Amino acid sequence: MVSIPFFTSEWKDAVFFSPVPVLSSQPKQKKELFSSNLVHRLEDPYYDLGLRFEYLIREFSNLSSDKNAESLGKSLRSGFRLKLIRIYDYNFRSMYSSDPEGPAFHSGLRLLGLEVLRSGWAEDTEKFLLYRSSNGELYFQIPKEDGERIIKESTGKKSSYLPREFSEGVLYWVFRKTEEGHELLETNLDPNSPLLPEKTKRITEPVPREDAETTTHALLEKFSKSDRFIERPVWEKATQGNTEIFLTYPRKSRAQEMLLILAAISSSLLALLGGVLAARILYTIRIEKRYLEREDALKMKTELVRLLGLFRERTR
Repeated sequence: MVSIPFFTSEWKDAVFFSPVPVLSSQPKQKKELFSSNLVHRLEDPYYDLGLRFEYLIREFSNLSSDKNAESLGKSLRSGFRLKLIRIYDYNFRSMYSSDPEGPAFHSGLRLLGLEVLRSGWAEDTEKFLLYRSSNGELYFQIPKEDGERIIKESTGKKSSYLPREFSEGVLYWVFRKTEEGHELLETNLDPNSPLLPEKTKRITEPVPREDAETTTHALLEKFSKSDRFIERPVWEKATQGNTEIFLTYPRKSRAQEMLLILAAISSSLLALLGGVLAARILYTIRIEKRYLEREDALKMKTELVRLLGLFRERTR
């Protein structure tokens, strides 16, 4: 980068680094994070149970109080028909136990170094399921058979799940490769909704019900590819193992991104050219000022020499 003396650092950063946000990898990172979170959710059988726990946890405030923890525990036990539930704080101390003879602290967490991720599940040393809240401050212990029972009661295709951090217009379909073809695991769209936005003006034929999943996958596969570079595919495909995810989210078209890049580069080059010209003018002014200063100094010295000569002539 050309260093221009009178540029302030803030102005220089604003002009010369303007293309960086345009070329940001944030959309790609969002896509990868969304895909990994979705695959993790589908692979973890207790993930939805954790979300249901969090829904009830948010209804209680100041859970550092044993009294509030007791109210939460009773609500969870009655709501999920649990045989037993214990709640521990971040120091692994028991805050509530539906079993009056429950331990004062969780030995696996406190003594054996058992680690549970936030919003994660683990099987502890007592063969119980252990859930850690999203803020990491509470641990919930329930019988494993209760957890499996709740999951069985809520089996079936999930049709309207969307992670909170990607709630701004993200649409997705999730398929799993099988020997027969592709099985639809989850989508947040109505299965009868069009696979293309209206602006594309392309009409898809009605999907036969007996072959709906295979046909839908084939159409999504087709529309995840684009014949022209300037056009972005309607659906973006992400593959993780046997899982295929087709998603679409608000994003500028490639033509718009190219225009933004060209505009950013052009503005940077114009600013650079203007800065170089301004610096050259400033340099010329400074050199001219130095010449004037030297000329004035030379005139002063010449005048002093003349006056000194006159003084010597008069003193003879």
